[in-house]
Amino acid sequence: MASRSPAGKATLRDVARAAGVSVTTVSRVLNNPGLVAPDKQSAVLRSLESLDYIPNQLARSLVSKRSKAIGLVVPTISNPVFAPTIAAIERELELAGYALLIHCCERDPVREFKQIRTLIERGVDGLILTGSVHRPELGDFLARNHVPYLSQDISLRLPLGPSLALDNAAAMAKAVDHLVELGHRAIAVVTGPTHNTPPIDDRFKGAVARLEHHGLPVAPEWLIATDDYETRSIRDGARRLLRPARRPSAAVCTGDILALGLVAECRALGLAVPRDFSIVGCGDTDMGRFVDPPLTTVAMPFAEMGAVAARSLLKLISGGAVEPLRVLPYELIVRESAAPRS
Repeated sequence: MASRSPAGKATLRDVARAAGVSVTTVSRVLNNPGLVAPDKQSAVLRSLESLDYIPNQLARSLVSKRSKAIGLVVPTISNPVFAPTIAAIERELELAGYALLIHCCERDPVREFKQIRTLIERGVDGLILTGSVHRPELGDFLARNHVPYLSQDISLRLPLGPSLALDNAAAMAKAVDHLVELGHRAIAVVTGPTHNTPPIDDRFKGAVARLEHHGLPVAPEWLIATDDYETRSIRDGARRLLRPARRPSAAVCTGDILALGLVAECRALGLAVPRDFSIVGCGDTDMGRFVDPPLTTVAMPFAEMGAVAARSLLKLISGGAVEPLRVLPYELIVRESAAPRS
């Protein structure tokens, strides 16, 4: 069995000795395998595996001027909607040999700016920024530092650099239209925070505008905004909507997590969904498929967005060009949480 240096961690010299080749040959196998004969490649690869050799990425980055790391900033981790996006980004980057460094800015533009500065100081090759309110000088800061970056899940009103977006207003209009087609005329809108999340603000305004388009009442007490996406805030918002005597017959929610809270509060109050109250969400998260009843929702392609974001950023890092703004499609998914108005 191949032996290690006394320090315990295998070195290039250990690998070279075990494979019967020079240190230069081992380095070429790691960095430019096409320059090495197949038999020597095989010997080196066997030695790398048997010694459990871990390359020193810092040393390699000094030579290549690439850290093989990407920074991702997300607004929150409390909302499960970001999970498929992050997973898709990580899968794409792993295939390309990149590591992913994730920061959560809690929708604070000052904190986001500090996190971006830290990621740049750590030498990331590029950045993916996720729909949030940014400090005004962020774009100029990134340009001065020559950092390839891409924004995802942004408001169509507020692109920052090459951007991926969802048509949030149109998606919520589709949700309202579905309830109107089912005969509902008293429709509430339940939203998360809008002041620090432009895409959610677009969803909220899109739903309200569509209600006005249909000539339906937009009662202030039927417009519910939660403070955050924690369980208590969501249930409190649902309670405010459902307890009054003048209750609407249905609600559209700017996120599935809000719709799930509404379903839970209906059950707590003895209301049957959809017999007594119809609910339409937005996002098509996994939880919405398994709740009872399964959630009617507008599917937003979060996993696709993450995959496209990662591939586009890698293209930018390689010197390629991408679309300045790409809008991904949405789709109404009809399940069982909304029914015709009786």
